[in-house]
Amino acid sequence: MAGNGTPLDAISQGALRRIFDEGDNASNAVQNPVFQCVQIKPMAGAVGGPERYRVVFNDVRNFIQSMLATQANWVVHDGKLKKGSLVRLKSYQSNQVKGKPILVVLDLEVLEQYGECDKIGEPVALDVMPPAETTKAQPGSISSNGFYGQKPEPKQEPQSTNRSLPSRSNGANTSTSSHGNIYPIEALSPYAHKWTIKARCTHKGEIKTWHNKNGEGKLFSANFLDDSGEIRATGFNAECDTLYDVLQEGGVYYVSSPCRVQIAKKQFSNLKNDYELTFERDTVVEKAEDADNVPQLRYNFTNIGDLQSIEKDTTIDTIGILKEVADVSEITSKTTSKPYSKRELTLVDNTNFSVRLTIWGNSATTFDVPVESVIAFKGLKVSDFGGRSLSLLSSGSMTVDPDIDEAHKLKG
Repeated sequence: MAGNGTPLDAISQGALRRIFDEGDNASNAVQNPVFQCVQIKPMAGAVGGPERYRVVFNDVRNFIQSMLATQANWVVHDGKLKKGSLVRLKSYQSNQVKGKPILVVLDLEVLEQYGECDKIGEPVALDVMPPAETTKAQPGSISSNGFYGQKPEPKQEPQSTNRSLPSRSNGANTSTSSHGNIYPIEALSPYAHKWTIKARCTHKGEIKTWHNKNGEGKLFSANFLDDSGEIRATGFNAECDTLYDVLQEGGVYYVSSPCRVQIAKKQFSNLKNDYELTFERDTVVEKAEDADNVPQLRYNFTNIGDLQSIEKDTTIDTIGILKEVADVSEITSKTTSKPYSKRELTLVDNTNFSVRLTIWGNSATTFDVPVESVIAFKGLKVSDFGGRSLSLLSSGSMTVDPDIDEAHKLKG
């Protein structure tokens, strides 16, 4: 552990080279490396996108460009990470962008006992062998212009490449060992090049179609969950045809790039993630054999008695006992003129308050849950119609009699 001796003694000299020599196994083979921060710079991002920082780390022999994941931004906001600081990387992912090595830092500790030091050693830019397959530039790739130790790159003519397409999975079971290093969902960003997540499909929406002056098409969306967080994924047209039946709610899957990572459209999702996925032609989805270590649905419950203090249009989760079930009715959308089925439910919880909750579409027509059941809802929109009411979003879900503490307490 770093903490004694000089800053030079504390730094993990040569660790950057070892990280990229190890490839997918880097985070296991090179644990808690200590580096010096020699530059911090905010990144230009999309309007409304998350704040990002680029950092250059030095291990005495080499330096490398890195990016802080959003959950690590606090070290900059709190003024802990400064030029010259020594840091211990507690969680990271190695990757390549435009053929250049990059670290995505998920968690780090600033070793404040060493203060801020002048540059240690005479590091040179870490250079790695390009991967066997052609590396594609990712959306929003880190530009090297004006950044530490980099020179403007000469403009190159695009090269045509041929590559064999990965076979699309039909849902056959696979093991973790065949996928190497698994990315946590929280590490996904437009800067990640080659990745695989292992996650539970917690929601699969209905297929939707559209017709406009530009043509017609269809899409579906699904939510994925792992230990680190949640993310929404959408498949259009051919991907909708191929993947819709492969994915089942509650199942655990490996999802592997190429799969576009982009800024999340918050109006369509209730998940707390700045990014979302779009399935591409070559995206590979495979059912995981070992699902025990992947969590079930994650909730952040609001008591029914607290709804009066929640702002209109806020998205919440809640849990309650089903007291009333109305008949299915039909309304016509003012914007699309399409008919929609709806059903109103009444829920109560241990605050002794009740709320009217509306479910839609297939969920409304197929609803067959007995009164007095406990139902957990994820992704409810708060309305001020008739006081406070709730509406289940198309990206939301409901679970009857879930095996969680909150449900057991309601049942007594």
